[in-house]
Amino acid sequence: MCMLEYSFTWRGKDRACLAAEAPAIGTLRPCPDQSVDWDATQNLFIEGDNLEVLKLLQKPYHKRVKMIYIDPPYNTGNEFVYPDDIAHADWLNMMYPRLKLARNLLRDDGVIFISIDDHEFANLRKLCDEVYGEENFCGVFIWEKKKKPSFLNVNMGSVTEYIVCFAKNRAKSPPFAAGSVKDGKKYPFNNAGNGIQTLTFPAGVVRFNCGDQVVVAQDMSEGNIRTELLDDVEIVNGRNAGAFRLRGEWRYSQRKLDEFVEQGAEIVISKVPFRPNYVNRRGEVKKTSNLLSYRTNGVPTNEDATQEIRGLFGADVMSYPKPSGLMKYLVRAVTTDDDIVMDFFAGSGSTAHGVLLQNGEDGCNRRYILVQLPQPLNRDEAQSRPAFEFCQAHGLRPTIAEIGKERIRRVAKKVQSEHGQEAAGLDLGFRVFRLDSGNVGSLSQ
Repeated sequence: MCMLEYSFTWRGKDRACLAAEAPAIGTLRPCPDQSVDWDATQNLFIEGDNLEVLKLLQKPYHKRVKMIYIDPPYNTGNEFVYPDDIAHADWLNMMYPRLKLARNLLRDDGVIFISIDDHEFANLRKLCDEVYGEENFCGVFIWEKKKKPSFLNVNMGSVTEYIVCFAKNRAKSPPFAAGSVKDGKKYPFNNAGNGIQTLTFPAGVVRFNCGDQVVVAQDMSEGNIRTELLDDVEIVNGRNAGAFRLRGEWRYSQRKLDEFVEQGAEIVISKVPFRPNYVNRRGEVKKTSNLLSYRTNGVPTNEDATQEIRGLFGADVMSYPKPSGLMKYLVRAVTTDDDIVMDFFAGSGSTAHGVLLQNGEDGCNRRYILVQLPQPLNRDEAQSRPAFEFCQAHGLRPTIAEIGKERIRRVAKKVQSEHGQEAAGLDLGFRVFRLDSGNVGSLSQ
């Protein structure tokens, strides 16, 4: 039999590997005059090429970052203009060393979220399989980014994007939370349509609300619910005196039932015929679904993001920004107090915006590290003209990085205004560093 070994390769991969291993070129120069609350803040905004910055962060932030979110260029033909046969290869060569270096910064329980569209989704998945390991793939969020489709595609209108999720070590990664389960909520064991299996309930683990009695073995099926009691059950002082078995279609396996028993969880049967319920009493995490939508879980769209930018700046200073509500949802899902959140394709600063909003909501002090190239804004281009004019009117250098810093300043003031005294303990500042490629060095603390 012929055995084939799968290998993901592309033109220039060897050079991309070497790029990740090459020493850093430059140093990070502090810019207190650009910063807010320099002496006290632990947040960072770094201007410069993210590959070199990631190299400089390897020692001071090795295994310290809980969450990384990036929204890299999507290789739609706008950001990377190459012949068709090497366009994908160039995108992969750009991404590979950055993802490899980013992995070193993640904590053992850390996760990375990567926004992507259809053009490079398949390649990104294979690239992350190689860098992070297939076994650490957590799933893919589908984000409903638009309320009305774009019909640029010849075949269908598009309203969604993807967020690919990988863990440093999936076995140690947290559940992706969508809040806490309501205390006292009941979860039925019965689940019509599942396979038939027999569950054994040990002595004393079930609380009965149907009075002390002996319930004889019998078929307890009704309608589409199939349940058969295989043993007589003696109920004494509201508990089953001995073990008993129920055969039926169950939501939970015997292994899960054994976990409930070991944890001392509350299991209740209120009547005959038996319909066991697990009662949540621990406020355990409610896991998110993989659909992020304004329709179901209130995650905003690109249209909302545009309105958000207009509200902050009074102009459309950024094309296609990510909404802070999307960032806030992801931040809340996997981080808590003192965790570090990183974005090395920071753009207009949506990630920091989401971190600040979530900190204002729950009082935690998550920290952020943003990295953004000081890419010049072109006055002659229609998309960047409003941002250029805004910078000119406010005495700022006309770069994307300046827009990001100004956004964070304005959001911080808004959080302070909205939360008043409760915001007194929040870190609303940030230190600015600028990559100086003329010198070799590391992060200046």
